[in-house]
Amino acid sequence: MEETLLKIEKVVIPAIEKREVDLVDLEYIQEGGYLYVRIFIEKPEGDITLEDCGSLSNEIDEAIDALIPHKFFLEVSSPGVERPLKKESDFVRFNGEKIKVSLKHKLNDNKNFEGIIEDFKDETLFLNIKGEILEIPFKEIKKANIVFDFSDI
Repeated sequence: MEETLLKIEKVVIPAIEKREVDLVDLEYIQEGGYLYVRIFIEKPEGDITLEDCGSLSNEIDEAIDALIPHKFFLEVSSPGVERPLKKESDFVRFNGEKIKVSLKHKLNDNKNFEGIIEDFKDETLFLNIKGEILEIPFKEIKKANIVFDFSDI
């Protein structure tokens, strides 16, 4: 699946570069007996529209279809309010935001943390957890995403 994901990326990147959007994440996964190609895009400033997603989907659909011999579902969407943080630049961009982090290995007897991004530098996330700063090496982060506070709505 990893090899196919790289081939899909080679199709997706040029199509995205033509638009004023950024690639947030790309997945090629199996769920419940079905294969999915999921592409998450965002605009640096502004919201992704249904037209943005549909236009990209239409452009890449045939090329991706030629890469995958099995039936699959192609989904192009925004990453949502609880977007994943994948790249080092994501942690810099979302400085001050509340996030959830899952680690590959335990740190202070825990693998899961929630706090505010205090800083990100030298390949280290500085996470403020109730006033205490936890230093997390980027290479130890398995998964991270923004925590949206629904009480603000």
